[in-house]
Amino acid sequence: MLQHVVTITWNDQVPANYHEIIDKVLQDMARQIPTVRSYRCGPDLQVSASTNANYLIAATFDDVAGWRIYDENSLHNEIRAKYFKPFIAIRTASQISY
Repeated sequence: MLQHVVTITWNDQVPANYHEIIDKVLQDMARQIPTVRSYRCGPDLQVSASTNANYLIAATFDDVAGWRIYDENSLHNEIRAKYFKPFIAIRTASQISY
């Protein structure tokens, strides 16, 4: 299995409560990509360090090939450009196998 985790810190232009929009957009997208096994996303709960990222995505795939299908998916890339690119200050991503 492959776990893909993305953290996002928003810039000053992000609309208030933006997560309400992108939570739905991302969940709808994940249901349309057959290699996605599990998909969770949401805003940071702000229960620890103030230096935490603002938003997290955690997606699970069977293998690297399944992740690549997701990563290269046209809907995924459209969502990145439309919903994320204008508002990201910092983005990090990592993958682990388990």
